[in-house]
Amino acid sequence: MIGRPSLRPLTLIIGIVLSGCAHALNLVVEEKDLPRPSRPVVQEILHTLQEREAAVTSLKAVLDITVRYGGTQEYRQWVAAIERPDLIRLENIGWGGFTSLVVLSDGHRLVAHALLQNIFVEGSATPDSVAAVTGFRVAPAHLARLLLGLPPLSIQVEKTELYGPDGDHAYLLREQESSFTQRLWLSDDDLSLLRGELYDRQSLRLRFRYSPAGHGLRSLILEEPLKQVAMEVSYRSYNLNIELPRELFRIPQPTQGAQVVNLDAGLAPLLRFP
Repeated sequence: MIGRPSLRPLTLIIGIVLSGCAHALNLVVEEKDLPRPSRPVVQEILHTLQEREAAVTSLKAVLDITVRYGGTQEYRQWVAAIERPDLIRLENIGWGGFTSLVVLSDGHRLVAHALLQNIFVEGSATPDSVAAVTGFRVAPAHLARLLLGLPPLSIQVEKTELYGPDGDHAYLLREQESSFTQRLWLSDDDLSLLRGELYDRQSLRLRFRYSPAGHGLRSLILEEPLKQVAMEVSYRSYNLNIELPRELFRIPQPTQGAQVVNLDAGLAPLLRFP
């Protein structure tokens, strides 16, 4: 492995193209104040992250969830099915092992069906839509990647410029025309993902960390700084890179007699999690 300037975990700040409009990323350090690392260092970091992403294609898991907010705790259990790049299905398992809520997203649309209440929710695949049905604000595609053990934003080697390290041992990676930025701490020995932060323009939207450090999927802790909500995800069991049936991700139609809630119209469902 090619040597790097710091023996401490590397911090990467990564801007990824997610929209067609250019946005100014107000980062801690400007590119003009940073050195350019050697090409071998740049290639090692970017290619390592890309190779790890390519090695993970799908996940089926049973997840124990603890949500903490305002001094309270809620416990849930999810069954998750994920297929890159952006397919995700979550089932909330209630008392007695019955499914009480199904959430589906194909990266463009999000739907949810609360079976006991017969409420059918639909809207764009946005962080606000996820918050409306789970209580935690995160984009479906970002959540899918984090549950796979990947950074929330993918890295395109041919489009990413890397600067640094700065005084905080941080590397700055940016692509033009991006509104999102991610800051990642990687282990110095093998570049394993330890923790990170996700920014939208100048605002910190999400913190995450994996515990304990090591290989394989571990406990994942997500924090929403603005609302001071934390969600801990523990992997009770999981299988990676398995073939998942297409019908798992098929967007359903509302059942007969269901109350239909359009999230894009500003409506908010009242969902219970038995």
